[in-house]
Amino acid sequence: MKIDIYKLHKLYDTYHDEFTCNLYSDIVAGGKKLKAGSELLLYDILQLKKARVFEIDVVFNITLYEYLNREYPVEYRRPAMWLDFGELDRYLEELEAANAQTKRKRFLIVVGDVYRGDVKSGQSMTVLRHGDRLDYAKWRVNKMYVDTSQKFFLRTSEIGIIQFGALRAKEYADEADGFRKKIDLMGSMLAHRSDKKFEIAPDFIPNKDLRIVAIPGQLHEEYINTNARLIVIDENLTAAQKEALIQVKTYDPFIRLMLSPPLTSQNIEHVLLQIKMMYNTERWKKK
Repeated sequence: MKIDIYKLHKLYDTYHDEFTCNLYSDIVAGGKKLKAGSELLLYDILQLKKARVFEIDVVFNITLYEYLNREYPVEYRRPAMWLDFGELDRYLEELEAANAQTKRKRFLIVVGDVYRGDVKSGQSMTVLRHGDRLDYAKWRVNKMYVDTSQKFFLRTSEIGIIQFGALRAKEYADEADGFRKKIDLMGSMLAHRSDKKFEIAPDFIPNKDLRIVAIPGQLHEEYINTNARLIVIDENLTAAQKEALIQVKTYDPFIRLMLSPPLTSQNIEHVLLQIKMMYNTERWKKK
């Protein structure tokens, strides 16, 4: 797994006693050869930086990735699913059939590196790289090189929510300061982010992945460019908004849509649970 040397240095400075990191391939720095499989020390990182080595290939493990996610949650997002060989094969086969019916081409994103062979001994090959786009065509070429007992950490290519227009919200009295306020979707998601019950998805980050589109003519472009997974709309739609939704549905018949009632302090948790359910629905999957 290739990592920026400065990011790795920060992990060692912050969590130096909490994890170990091993080199995936040989590297030479300052006249010293570091061998594949050897444990990387803080001294080695300092020498690599002096030698102007800015990226190194290390052995992927989930503990290392958890620390990367803690420090860089957007760049190293948490996996959304964990599939075994057979499950992945079926998932991508179904996805291939769905992609033939829509202009949106969905795929999976590999989290971490996938190896063939014994990584510890250095006798291995990287079959799939962290961040690789994985569709059925790529899987067919590479699955013969993967052990059938292998499990895969993955994310989907679709990420994020579009709030289309303003969602109606009733005023309420804030007990903290006494002012009257209106509930908003992002604020509610952030307020509930520590509760797993209301977590939209493991790789969803509310203040990065919730976008508001106010102008109907911009919805289609935003849906395509962001690969948004769900569109949340108010129950009362204008003619222009309906037309924009028809345009997006023509582009992608598997679009996920959710009508939201007016937001209140009494129903906001229910609304968040409904969003979570709709967000994680795969409308193209076979029953």
